[in-house]
Amino acid sequence: MHSSELLKLLSRQDDPCALVVVIEAKGSAPRHPGSRMIVMPDGKTIGTIGGGAVEAQAIGEAVSCIASGTDRLIVADMLGEKALGADPICGGSVTAAIFLADEMGAYIKAAACLERGEPVVLVSPLPVVATGAVDRSIAVINAVGDIVYGSSVKLDKAVLKQAVETGLPVVSELDGRLYDPLVPRDRLLILGGGHVGQALAILAVNLDFQVCVADSRLEFAEPGRFPAGVETRLGGYTDLIEAFPTGATTYVVVVSPGHSTDLECVRALLRREYRYAGFIGSRRKVRMILDQVVSEGFPVDKVKALRAPIGVDIGAETPAEIAVAILAELIAARRIPPV
Repeated sequence: MHSSELLKLLSRQDDPCALVVVIEAKGSAPRHPGSRMIVMPDGKTIGTIGGGAVEAQAIGEAVSCIASGTDRLIVADMLGEKALGADPICGGSVTAAIFLADEMGAYIKAAACLERGEPVVLVSPLPVVATGAVDRSIAVINAVGDIVYGSSVKLDKAVLKQAVETGLPVVSELDGRLYDPLVPRDRLLILGGGHVGQALAILAVNLDFQVCVADSRLEFAEPGRFPAGVETRLGGYTDLIEAFPTGATTYVVVVSPGHSTDLECVRALLRREYRYAGFIGSRRKVRMILDQVVSEGFPVDKVKALRAPIGVDIGAETPAEIAVAILAELIAARRIPPV
């Protein structure tokens, strides 16, 4: 479950609950830093930090935190079945912060920002062993560094910048606060609602993409052809692309009806910003389209950045198999930083 959806659910909880955030992972950890889950008083969860022993330990600690009204920092070690001395054969360790989710105003504000497509950073004091009053206030910071919720805090600007740029939680050595960045769900624009576009939409909604299928043909932009939550748009491809909110978290897949509409889509996309964009087709068709837009004066570097033909080469033939191949490439673009 994407963090924006998790935060939205968290902000709606009436009963006491805890938010678990992975802040560091070493070795063969099941999930990366920034993974989150909600834990209820009865141990039920929303989201996951990887399952297994790590998650079981975190759930138990979180239930204890809810009962005692405290936050907690935990380190969970994962060892192989056998170990040589103190060194595990395989495994790793996960450090997680458990926050009692009682300052709902912060989560409501952060969820609202994410819903509008605005990234935020949650700034929270890390749980520490201390006596007396402990600061548990949360600040919500927008992408330009303004405090949009919470009392005025002196921000560690260097750490804030690092969290925003890496997308990973960072602990400040100056004030011991956790800077936890949250970004809106990645948008996936599928241009063409035919067999492959339909298969892509069905699978992509389970991969935390906010999916929109756009087509110039009424019958292929029919909402009933797609899962709940998939937006559909009808119109000319150039107009559809120009009207779509693109940016650094936008992925675009062109699977339109033919060569001319593919070329129309590529021309429009080359004028927009995106994280990933590409189109399907034979190598001959791909070469023709790319040569055409270069001859029309589009920047060569932007043309080369297009993925074509799209999809990991797994010998895919059916629409569902082709969708899997394309989505594997999208996941790589999402998870693997550019060189």
